[in-house]
Amino acid sequence: MTIHIGIALYFIKGNMYFGTPSYFHWALVATDASSWESQPVYTIELKRNSSITSEFVQSFTSSYLTRSDAFVGVVHLFSTIDYTIDSFQSMIHSNFPAQDSGWRLPGRFGPQGWTCATWILQILGALRTRGTWTTQQNFEHTYTRVLNLAHAMRSGGQGQYQGAVRVIRFE
Repeated sequence: MTIHIGIALYFIKGNMYFGTPSYFHWALVATDASSWESQPVYTIELKRNSSITSEFVQSFTSSYLTRSDAFVGVVHLFSTIDYTIDSFQSMIHSNFPAQDSGWRLPGRFGPQGWTCATWILQILGALRTRGTWTTQQNFEHTYTRVLNLAHAMRSGGQGQYQGAVRVIRFE
């Protein structure tokens, strides 16, 4: 069975009082439905631990994307028969811990430090090396490409709706 993989993007508004900037939160999403319109989807993301240590933890949930006011859209990355939803989640759980391992996007076009985007880029790099994700885009520009697509969706100018979900293709 084919599964579809994308990045769900959420615009998190900054707080000028506390000096925190606005940013896009990234979550990997997967579905075995024929379109992103079918909800819920499987969501794979890094979240802050609720403890005082603020460590990251992996989160594997089923979610309705459009129930969040912060949801912007999905960047559709690829479709594959290499994994089922369960084996995809298991591969990520086993191979990509939430703790910072020091991995960073090669080049100078990536996020600074360990973030949800860095974690997802690490996973995508491994999927590209394994041949699961084939793209004509330069991998070092993946971060800026996704951010540009996020801004294009947020401005309302690009992407197509699949039901209530705005989707734009990575390629």
